[in-house]
Amino acid sequence: MLAVEAPTSPAAAQALQDPPPAGSSSSSSSSPAAAAAPAAAEGVESADEKFNWYKAWYPIAALETLKTDAPNVVHLLGMRLVLWQDKQGGWRCFEDLCPHRLAPLSEGRIHESGELQCTYHGWRFNEQGGCTSIPQIGDAKAHKTACSSGRACVSAFPTQVLQGMLWVFADSSPEGWAEATAADGTPALPAAASPELMQQGWEIKSPWFQRDVPLSYDILLENMTDPAHVPQSHHGVVGDRESDQRMTIQMTTPVAKAGFGSLVSPAAALAGRGDYEVSYTAPCLVKYQFPGPTMLLYASPSAKGWSRVVMTFVGPPDSKQSRPVTPQLPPALNWFIDNVVERFPALQHALNRNAIIDGDTYFMHASERTLYERGNHSSWSRQYYMPAAADAAVVSWRKWVDKFGSSLPVLPSSAADLPPMMTREQVFDRYNQHTKDCPHCKAALRNTELAIGLLAILGAVAAGTLVVAAVNAAAAAAAGTAAAGSAGGLLPLGAAGKLAAAAAAVAAAAGAAVAGLLKFRQLFIFNDYVHAGH
Repeated sequence: MLAVEAPTSPAAAQALQDPPPAGSSSSSSSSPAAAAAPAAAEGVESADEKFNWYKAWYPIAALETLKTDAPNVVHLLGMRLVLWQDKQGGWRCFEDLCPHRLAPLSEGRIHESGELQCTYHGWRFNEQGGCTSIPQIGDAKAHKTACSSGRACVSAFPTQVLQGMLWVFADSSPEGWAEATAADGTPALPAAASPELMQQGWEIKSPWFQRDVPLSYDILLENMTDPAHVPQSHHGVVGDRESDQRMTIQMTTPVAKAGFGSLVSPAAALAGRGDYEVSYTAPCLVKYQFPGPTMLLYASPSAKGWSRVVMTFVGPPDSKQSRPVTPQLPPALNWFIDNVVERFPALQHALNRNAIIDGDTYFMHASERTLYERGNHSSWSRQYYMPAAADAAVVSWRKWVDKFGSSLPVLPSSAADLPPMMTREQVFDRYNQHTKDCPHCKAALRNTELAIGLLAILGAVAAGTLVVAAVNAAAAAAAGTAAAGSAGGLLPLGAAGKLAAAAAAVAAAAGAAVAGLLKFRQLFIFNDYVHAGH
């Protein structure tokens, strides 16, 4: 279990990175955020009422998933960004392109000077996005003139470290930097920061789980705000399809620009869990406030058809509970989850977190295309039939998008905006969506493959020993030397038989272990989630 002592105020968080230099491309209209933000509001009847997706903080990545010795590529609101750590340990976020010939800076390197270097032609950039080196210009005066040009700079976005995640403010303009900074010069507290961690002194009870999913943001949040699907979609993982699934959802906070809240009252079968709250805080937090720990579901809109999920559970310091109670599951399974799965992050991710994502994604990936083939995001009320009170939070989310969130730059307008329908292998691609960035699962995969290799060698040696023992036994029997098999270097017949039996047992055990580990290995690469088999 990972316990993180959260700062009690925004001032205790990492200091806001230095604003971009005057005249840099961050302050020019070439910045994607600066250019797109005004355009997003054009044509809207009441621009002030619409949520400005660029003027907001997003938890773009769990810190432990980021490389500190190389650039990291991420996507946010359709923008391709690069994250990198400077010499002082501060995290920087740039637009992922070199102003020279538009090569991706994420393919570059961290230079010995502590600056970000484009490895196409060697240009270097400091923490503020300013260009410091153009190797092809030898004349000192010409070099200084070229480097000081605003056209040589990279758009830099405000960042801060909070709650074990790197947050990025999606506007790189001077106005964006000003809005991202509090009056005391520290980072402004994100609207979606957890008050449990920031003000109440709670702790993170399990490592952050992060995964990219092939779903547009509106579809992902629709699923996140829907507790009614859990017994069916997550049967055997955190739900039971045979349980009493009746529930009512009452809206406790009406739909507003800042979000909304609801109270979920499940049937008697889930009385052990009790009522709980489900709320949405714009732009990126869905929170399930169970009687025990609270689940934080963060989502970032990456591109049309893609989003990122980062989630964990939080609770009071004196509580050892790392997940909500699940009385609908068998006691033996609950014991296994609490005492085995929850203690090892790689197992937690492979058997629980990824399984939960897989249980939903193919449904939503397919339904998203149907929704946009038949209409657009605002046609949900015509296309969906939702007569149950259990759909109240989903209805509230859709109303929020219609009234406040329709300027989302990665919101599809039709099916033509979406990538083609993916295969199951692509939808359930755990390696590229999660494992390659997760230190726990990447290590588990590496150790599993090492164990498979060692066991394969052991099995081969045992098989070879079995052959030798069998040959010895046959030769000894043919020579009629049951007791005196030393002649000709042969083992006694009895010893050869025992050796053969032992070698056969080792070979069989090694083979069975390899087969089991090969199946376990798949949990980090691709696991075809078939609901009929659960």
